[in-house]
Amino acid sequence: MDLTDPEYALKWPREVFIAEATEMMRADRDRQSFTADYAFLLQEAFAGSAPADEYLSIRGMAEWTSEPAVAWGKSIQQIQTITNNVPVVSELLRRANELQTAATRRPYFTRRNAVQEIDERPSGQADWSTAKSRFSTFIARWQASGYFGETYPNGCVDVPDDQEANLTEKLAELYGRTPPSVTHSEPDGWSDDEFCDLIELLHDLAARPRNRYYHDFSQCGHHYSDHALRTGQMLYRILVNELLAATGIPVRLATEGEDRGRLITTTDDARTELLQLVAQQPTPQQAKQVGHAIALYRSRQSTREDKISAIRELMALLEPDRYAVLQGTEAEKDNDSLFRIANTYGIRHNKPTELRDYNIAFLDWMFWASLAMVQLCKELKSANSSPNTD
Repeated sequence: MDLTDPEYALKWPREVFIAEATEMMRADRDRQSFTADYAFLLQEAFAGSAPADEYLSIRGMAEWTSEPAVAWGKSIQQIQTITNNVPVVSELLRRANELQTAATRRPYFTRRNAVQEIDERPSGQADWSTAKSRFSTFIARWQASGYFGETYPNGCVDVPDDQEANLTEKLAELYGRTPPSVTHSEPDGWSDDEFCDLIELLHDLAARPRNRYYHDFSQCGHHYSDHALRTGQMLYRILVNELLAATGIPVRLATEGEDRGRLITTTDDARTELLQLVAQQPTPQQAKQVGHAIALYRSRQSTREDKISAIRELMALLEPDRYAVLQGTEAEKDNDSLFRIANTYGIRHNKPTELRDYNIAFLDWMFWASLAMVQLCKELKSANSSPNTD
């Protein structure tokens, strides 16, 4: 298997292919069967047809010799052996780090040699109109590919004409009220808030279909089943976040934590890494406190009071460590200063003598300083609990 061949370049993000292939094999083992449509997976995940063709060739030979059927009739252990070694898929998983991602297509001759067009949109300015138009196209493509499960299935000639009404009813039940129209004729018909709500709502419906069959009546096309929420939502977040980034919209779908699948304000790579590190706490209670503070602070609808509450939650988490962990360290003075500011500026308490004339930029600084101190305490405690190897 030559993984440098463009046929073997991934169309999907590597982590999505690994997660889905692993989960499909696990599901086959649990069902004590070998029914998953791995050819469909390979057709979707890779740029060329070679991986799927190779799988089907090997699978067809195995079925012709009846070897899998004989083995499946003997024991669960032999079923597990087979599903641990799915032809082609298992090797691609073992060599996942070698897989290339499909390169972005370079512009053709006239585009490369044309006078560079000037983008009239100021650098960094959000282009909501383009984002809505692209998202509308994305929804239609995913719906046609069966990626919204039974709640929003692709159409069928045998389905009654009231399917659209049923869809609205299902979405209203999930949304809590009548949601924005999914099939808006003009994407600009969505307000910015409706657009953001729709992104979050469809995230919760996103689910990758693992099986399909072809309905040939009136050339109806494929219908899909066995939907996987985890993989579908993972892929949805990646693709929608790329769309939002490309159009300058200053929000992203959270990929982890309490607010996963909800739109959050964007931040730089270094602070994103800090969020990921500090979310990993030694106890479930501490993880819950940190996760809640992060979700509260970075929400798209976060108010001034929400931000203050998030900082207060982090200060409460730091309180036991002020003396037990930080005392006598180089960070003790910084920590004392942080608490002094929190007390003076009405973060931790609610006294009439405290200062309140501060803007959001100050709260941003307090939040990231508190978060960094939480991470420092975690690292110091980890170092202190490690055995001395000297």
